[in-house]
Amino acid sequence: MGHLKVLGNIQEIDKDVELCRTTNQRISNQATQLLIENRIPFSTGQIRIPFFLREKYKGARRFYVIFTNRNRYGQARRTIDQLDAPFRHRLVVSNY
Repeated sequence: MGHLKVLGNIQEIDKDVELCRTTNQRISNQATQLLIENRIPFSTGQIRIPFFLREKYKGARRFYVIFTNRNRYGQARRTIDQLDAPFRHRLVVSNY
């Protein structure tokens, strides 16, 4: 067997970046559906909001977070920008 040669920084391979987050599951579903239609790879997760911060987020119990590959971030961001204005305003989009 030969040696495996890796180009670039090994610490940054296969790292996803946060694309957006929201406290509304319906809006998260709309965003993920749009990403699926445009064939953009992504993953989702949830972050629990601590009890004492829930008043700040109008009683929401969790954030719905969407992650994407760092190489496809620009394409994913343009796709998220295609959402209708009421949905887009409820998303917090990261500035990677």
